[in-house]
Amino acid sequence: MAGTFRTALKLTGLAILAIVCIQLHISINKPWYRYKLMRLQILTFLQTIMSYGSYYLYRTYKISSLWKKFAVITIVLTHVSFFAQYMFISDNPSFITIVPFLAFGCHVFMCLGTLCADIGTFLFIPFTMKISVAYQKFKLNFVPVCAIILTLWSYINTVLPPQHSTVHVPINGLDPKFNNLHIIHLSDIHVGPTTGKVFVDWLVNEVNTYNPDAVVITGDLVDSSVKNLRNAVWNLKNLKSKYGTFYVTGNHEYYTNDVDNWLNYLRDQLGLITLHNQHHVINEGNASLCFAGIDDIQAEKMSYTDHSPDPVTATEGCPDETPIIMLAHQPKAAKLTIKSLPRVDLVLSGHTHGGQFFPVHIPVYLANPYFAGLYKVSPDTHVYVSRGLRFYGAPTRFLSYPEFTSVYLVSSQP
Repeated sequence: MAGTFRTALKLTGLAILAIVCIQLHISINKPWYRYKLMRLQILTFLQTIMSYGSYYLYRTYKISSLWKKFAVITIVLTHVSFFAQYMFISDNPSFITIVPFLAFGCHVFMCLGTLCADIGTFLFIPFTMKISVAYQKFKLNFVPVCAIILTLWSYINTVLPPQHSTVHVPINGLDPKFNNLHIIHLSDIHVGPTTGKVFVDWLVNEVNTYNPDAVVITGDLVDSSVKNLRNAVWNLKNLKSKYGTFYVTGNHEYYTNDVDNWLNYLRDQLGLITLHNQHHVINEGNASLCFAGIDDIQAEKMSYTDHSPDPVTATEGCPDETPIIMLAHQPKAAKLTIKSLPRVDLVLSGHTHGGQFFPVHIPVYLANPYFAGLYKVSPDTHVYVSRGLRFYGAPTRFLSYPEFTSVYLVSSQP
């Protein structure tokens, strides 16, 4: 018991170190130092959290000759996974990155399953020792099998084509010329260690089959630098729509330490309309519609002085009485937009992944004002939060399926 307590203290010390690193990298304005410290902060924090689970799993399964080796391999691969994220980036994901992240998903499911089983063990204490021993043997075999099944099931959900969702949003004052305007909403593609060119090429071809009027990408497009991923996203230039493809940053673009290069590359080389606290007005005769976009709120936390969400600046110059469609990556930014502007008709967001896999749904739901789907905030304002196309970290989707969405704007009079 004393050894366990000392181990917990050491791990807690690492967690405190991670928190200190967070505060330190926020206060340093030099991008290179900020980026390195941010990496250190993320790795230290994740390794600390995973170490608690690894210690728990090893203590549980070391008595099982069948599952001890499996637990050790899973633990080792789990702790390697987030290092692989920074070290092995190419046009398409490789075995070296996919397998450790799958192990990470299995690690999470095993920890949760073992915890639930241990609670069950505690409930058996009032009964005979014979029942308790039988239940312990059952637990040591049942939980790992379930974890493997859930990991594979969740991985298959990421390999299968994303769901195509459809929503119709009433817009007060929308000119009939824009009635049923069709927007394809993409979010959280996360091109990087586990998503690459093959998926982007498929996505472009799939979106083009719907012949949209506009395409919007609401952040978290990439997880590495332009140098590493320029070829992987190249085919985005072939997205076809009447009014173009609109893009805003997500928090992960700032994690790359290459956000300005990404904005330049996407705009100048791929022809995307980048909305860096800016807007773009589309016209049909004397009718107009304003697409606006704001930087992600993570920019402020990372001391990007020239990147911070500013809905007022983004919409300044939109014609009076013109409906406003705002792109804001995080639901918290959507809430900020609604508070900051006298009028915003629709905010399109992402970020939450719909929880990605249970039970992450619970903290994600509690941490965000809007979780997933369409919200009617007021008679004149709606928010739509995409569950996203891919994932971050473990290639798993459990009770939250990836999607891209057809958003139809419908004329509605006040």
